Amino acid sequence: MYRILFIVMLLLFTPSANAAFPEKPIQFIVGWQAGDGTDLSARTLCHYAEKYLKEPFVISNVPGGSGGKAYTSIAKANADGYTLGTTTSSIATLKSLGMIQVDSDDMQPIIAYSEDPTALWVKWDAPWKTLQEFIAYAKQRPGEVKVSASNPGSITRFQMMALEQEAGLEFRVLSGGNAPGLLALAGGHVDAAFGTPPSGASLYAGQKIRPLGFTSGERLPFFPEVPTFKEQGINIVMTTTRIVIGPKGIPADVVNTLYTAFKKATEDKEFRDNLNKRGTSWLDWDPERCRQEMNKQNAQFKALIEKVGNTAK
Repeated sequence: MYRILFIVMLLLFTPSANAAFPEKPIQFIVGWQAGDGTDLSARTLCHYAEKYLKEPFVISNVPGGSGGKAYTSIAKANADGYTLGTTTSSIATLKSLGMIQVDSDDMQPIIAYSEDPTALWVKWDAPWKTLQEFIAYAKQRPGEVKVSASNPGSITRFQMMALEQEAGLEFRVLSGGNAPGLLALAGGHVDAAFGTPPSGASLYAGQKIRPLGFTSGERLPFFPEVPTFKEQGINIVMTTTRIVIGPKGIPADVVNTLYTAFKKATEDKEFRDNLNKRGTSWLDWDPERCRQEMNKQNAQFKALIEKVGNTAK
C-alpha cells in the first residue's frame, strides 16, 4: 500500500520528460564582443525567434580566443537545450591549432542562419581606391603596413594570411576582434583592417571607413559598387558561416523545436532585410546540412593550417 502511494507521489511531483520545451529562458552564448558582426547577427536572430518559442533568450558575451572560450563553455553545458550559442567558421580551426580542446564534433548544430565574406577596409580618406593600389603600396613596405585582423584562429586572420600569400605581402599585424580593429582603423591607428560587413556597416555609413574589396564570390547587394577580391585579380573566395549550436546530446525533439523556431525567424522578411542591409546573407540550413558543411570546413581549414603551419597562430 505504502509502496503504491510512494510511486503515485513520485509520478505526480517528478518533472515529466515530455514537458513542453522551453519552460524557461534560454542562455545564448556569443564568443565576441557586443557590437561585433556575429553579436549583432545573433541578437537579431534571437529577437525574431523569441516569439515562436514563447521564452526569451539571455545573451551572454564571452569574448576571447576567436570564439574559443564560448565554444568550450557551450560544449561543457547540460545538453537540455537551455544553453545555446553561435559559431563562426573558427570552430573548424581552433582545435587543429591547439588553442582549445573542443570542435564541431562536440556540438549539436541547430541551424545555419547567416554567411559573411570579409572586406579589406581602409579609412574613408585613404589614398588607395582599389585593392591593387593598396597591394602595390604594401609591396614597397614589407613589414611596415599596419593591418588589423581578428585573433589567431579566426577566419578574418586566415583571409589576411591568404592575401599575404596570394599577393606576396608581409603585413605588420595587430590582433583584435572585428569591431575593435575597425574602430582602430577609423581612429587612424592602423592602415587597414579586415572585418565583416556587419562590423563595418555603421562606420561606413558615417563615412569613416570604406571597403576596397570583399572575399565573396559575387558582389554584395548592399555594396554593389565594391568589387570582389577575385574581380581584382586576387583569387580568394572565403566566407564565414554562422551556426546556432548546443552541446552534443540534446534530445532530438528539442533540436526540432529549436530548429523550427529559428527557421521561422529566418523566414521573417524583417529579419532578412535587417541582415541584407548590413551586407550579410541569410541561411536556413537544417541540422543535417549544418553537419555536412561543418565537416567540409574541417577538411578545408585542416589543409590550410598544414600549409601555413604555426604561422596561423
